[in-house]
Amino acid sequence: MEYIQVDETSELPDISGLSPFKAVIAIEDRLSISRRDVICNWLTQMGVLYVMICGDEVGLWSASIRKANIDQYDINIMTPEQFVMITEHENERLRSVFWHAKKHAKHTHADLETLVVIHVSNQNRAMDYMSIFNKA
Repeated sequence: MEYIQVDETSELPDISGLSPFKAVIAIEDRLSISRRDVICNWLTQMGVLYVMICGDEVGLWSASIRKANIDQYDINIMTPEQFVMITEHENERLRSVFWHAKKHAKHTHADLETLVVIHVSNQNRAMDYMSIFNKA
């Protein structure tokens, strides 16, 4: 698992070397609409193909990921390998989402070995998240 904590101003790293990958977006803090869109565009450009979203505003994040995917590839000629799958986990505990990521998050047209956790928060909780992930 790769952990990346993001907030309103953090720099987004180049993780294209992990492509294709799956991601959990764990939302603890709200971000501006423009920042959410920047993060979602970055994820699709970096090669995410399966996104699990948990926390607040999952529907807004889901719509932003979908828009980023459609902006990247014309929907009329998008191949199955380019389609980003999205699941929403609004009322689920993080441990359950991690379990889903380990056991069930599969793309129909790509092998996704790497999980990137995008933690939307002003606090870095990498050690806590790693512990939760290992117990899932």
